[in-house]
Amino acid sequence: MTATHFPATLALFACALSAPLASAQQPVDSAYSRQITELTPTDPRWKFTTELVSSLPASSTVPTPLKILGYVPGTLGRLSYVAEINRYFDALAAAAPNRVKRFSLGKSEEGRESIVVAISDEANIANLEPNRLALGRLADPRGLAPADRARIVRETKPTYWLSGSIHSPETGSPEMLMELAYRLVVDESDFVKGIRANVITLITPVTEVDGRDRVVDVVKESRALKLGNNAVPLIYWGKYTAHDNNRDGMVMSQNLTKNFIRGLLYWHPTVVHDLHESVPFLYTSTGTGPYNDEYDPIVVDEWHTLAYHEITELTRRGLPGVWTHGFYDGWAPNYTLLAVANLHNSIGRFYETYTSSGAGCTTVRLQAADTSRRWDRPNPPVNGLRWCIRSNINYQQSGALIALKYTADHRETFLENFVSKGERMIERGRTSAPYAFVIPRGQRHAAEAADLVNLFRAQGSEVQVATSDFSLKRAAPARRATGDSAATPKAAADSAVQVHTGDWIVRLDQPYSATPRTLLAIQKFKADDPPPYDDTGWTLDELRHVLTLKISDSTILSKPMQLLTSDASVEGTLPDGSGTLLVPHLGDWRSAVLPWKVGSTAVSVAEEAFTIRGVKYAAGTYVINNPSDATRNAVKSLGLKAIASGGAVSARQHSIRLPRIALMHSWLETQNEGWVRYALDQMGVPYTYISDQSLRTPGKLDKFDVVVFPHVSGNPNALINGRPMVGPPIPWKKSALTPNLDLWDQTDDIRPGMGLEGAAALRRFVERGGVLLTSGNSSVLPITLGFNPTVTVATTTRLNARGSVIRVQPATGASASPILYGYESSSFPIYFSQAPVFNVTPRDTLPVAENRDPAFAAQQEQMRARVILKFHDKADSLLVSGMMVAGDELAGKAAVVDAPAGSGHVVLFGIRPMWRWESQGSFALALNAIANWNHLNF
Repeated sequence: MTATHFPATLALFACALSAPLASAQQPVDSAYSRQITELTPTDPRWKFTTELVSSLPASSTVPTPLKILGYVPGTLGRLSYVAEINRYFDALAAAAPNRVKRFSLGKSEEGRESIVVAISDEANIANLEPNRLALGRLADPRGLAPADRARIVRETKPTYWLSGSIHSPETGSPEMLMELAYRLVVDESDFVKGIRANVITLITPVTEVDGRDRVVDVVKESRALKLGNNAVPLIYWGKYTAHDNNRDGMVMSQNLTKNFIRGLLYWHPTVVHDLHESVPFLYTSTGTGPYNDEYDPIVVDEWHTLAYHEITELTRRGLPGVWTHGFYDGWAPNYTLLAVANLHNSIGRFYETYTSSGAGCTTVRLQAADTSRRWDRPNPPVNGLRWCIRSNINYQQSGALIALKYTADHRETFLENFVSKGERMIERGRTSAPYAFVIPRGQRHAAEAADLVNLFRAQGSEVQVATSDFSLKRAAPARRATGDSAATPKAAADSAVQVHTGDWIVRLDQPYSATPRTLLAIQKFKADDPPPYDDTGWTLDELRHVLTLKISDSTILSKPMQLLTSDASVEGTLPDGSGTLLVPHLGDWRSAVLPWKVGSTAVSVAEEAFTIRGVKYAAGTYVINNPSDATRNAVKSLGLKAIASGGAVSARQHSIRLPRIALMHSWLETQNEGWVRYALDQMGVPYTYISDQSLRTPGKLDKFDVVVFPHVSGNPNALINGRPMVGPPIPWKKSALTPNLDLWDQTDDIRPGMGLEGAAALRRFVERGGVLLTSGNSSVLPITLGFNPTVTVATTTRLNARGSVIRVQPATGASASPILYGYESSSFPIYFSQAPVFNVTPRDTLPVAENRDPAFAAQQEQMRARVILKFHDKADSLLVSGMMVAGDELAGKAAVVDAPAGSGHVVLFGIRPMWRWESQGSFALALNAIANWNHLNF
């Protein structure tokens, strides 16, 4: 169960990776090869191609991309839509069924198909299913006899999964993968035959299929408008996510993530290779560190082995700018392909190849920092060169072929490491603490806990269910995510833990335990670590306010439990009879959405605590008279608890009148509002989707009560004015040229923003009684425009809290705010990333003037903003998970503010309450504000 190291002599003298030995009988497709030469830029000193890809072998039976699509990949101005790409792979599979098999991964949110194609030699394709099952046996080696293990490693072929264009503006990889697939199928050189004989290559040409069709449209539009390459920004990629589709690996919210993970659990790939575009000229991933704690040291070694082999082989072939180490860190486990593969004992890796310019060319103009010679980049990129999409294709394809050949030549080594990583994970969970996580079924947020259980199962981790009550002698301190974890004393290391029948147990003596380990871990990103690439903290039980118990008592592994074989669920409870129901608000989104789920039934909410029959109910408790069947079904399906009131409720109440909601987006970006849109859709909260441009239309907001304006990057000037008004109008709408720009909104010109007239309309909307709910950077806009002058943006010069789980607490006197209904703890964790931080003028600080009308003073005081949530008062209690530097600049500052304006309110979230389908614990803060929009005064 130790790593198998790669022989140095093989790495240094990999003769098979020199020029491929072409079969004497195989002709070259001269017309196609001529176009490759013509499309590849030339330079007196530097090369942009290799002998591996500079020509294409001919076949009389298998069609090239040119034959099916009418162009050679790398042709300027030419890109293929998803249907065309899939059609090419269908033609390839039909022409060479003994070497190619095509499979469906599933559909996107918009119904486009994502595919995976398996390519290998005749024997391997004929043995594809037994080989897949053998890889599955190596993936889970529990009970595998040593002789069987050795035989499977010896006889099985590794799978190398290449995936293109998860990021839609990075257009080169789908084009390259079509040509690579053809080459792998027909090339009879010893080089490629070695790959076919010893590797099963899996190819997914397009991962984000919806965004691919849109980017082909905008590339055509850019050329038609004569704006240059990539001049029309890709406003929408998928239905909900843009660049963040590659940050969904932890929570599996998007179809592309679900499709990939199902594919990974089915194929058990040895390597997953994600193809990207950004930095020059080819970055092959290893990363600066710190690496995620759950990545096996073996996989870190494998990254470096492959990367440095590629660097050596491409550099000696004369290609400039091939390097590794920098650019990315390796910390966050949210990368949809890379991290998921590494957490499942595969090798997750990626390329960043220099831009394909849509489908064009550019002259390289780099900063000095990008061309300097460094220890990790001794062969740096070069300025002044002409770089085209064909350069991008040549680099990617040459690198992929080199990686495939190295994997083929060392297939047993890679398979030995693959099974060893699973064995090491099993042994670790069997012999060292923690041994398991227990997720109590009877906790306050039981339905959310069930969702967490189901997430682990979807990730391939096994979850058990306790079949009887039992006690454990020792447990690591429980993290009370719903309580004041700053003030609660830690449990003693030898304290008893009671596990009840029905509690969920995630054993860690299983091959796929790295995922629950990292998702439930507390992250500590140090101040002197390299700058983080993404979030530094993601502890999901804290973000979702779920109680988990980390178990350090090894006897749990022998306790009575059985495997959970279907999704976990928690059903709500109801009393018999038809009288008034009381439904306590639990401070979770399921409680907060109840008013939207009860049909026409009237719902009231208690504004103060009350006691009935000796039972105390908190403010925020729902009071439902004459509950309908829809109400009862909603309580059940949401996992809530309804109690018969047994009489009248005398507490002060207000009726819930559901608002008409506008969810507003900007044409600057839709990335962050997409996550909010996704959350509202998942929770079943209806809204009307509008753009900021529409605020210019008189009366646009008259039919709304609440406007939700999620985070948009940029300064207030950009949020108001939009993009520079230069050049022609840039439409985002369906046309003959752009048939895929019909969803999810359209405009004749993406450049304008709301303008001053739109900002004024937004202010009038609030002043006549509406609620504007903002989050993140969008909160800066109403502050800058002076909607309420008692709120300003605080300046923080030393604070560093990049993407972390931070502790907040209700502000003094704010516990009665409807925004906090259900949040009974003195502090709780939320997601926060650096800014904004608010200053609020304290209330009750007006001087008392003689001869002043008290009513005027009361009115003026009422218009002062109120802090609802603040960051924890103690700097050393702020950080739950992630990174915190100079917490004194954050401690005690406002995190959520209710700022009156006229008859309405601006609810300012400095935090991001609906972050990437991760922060369910804070969803109710936003939903409470929306549901109680006309009763926010307290």
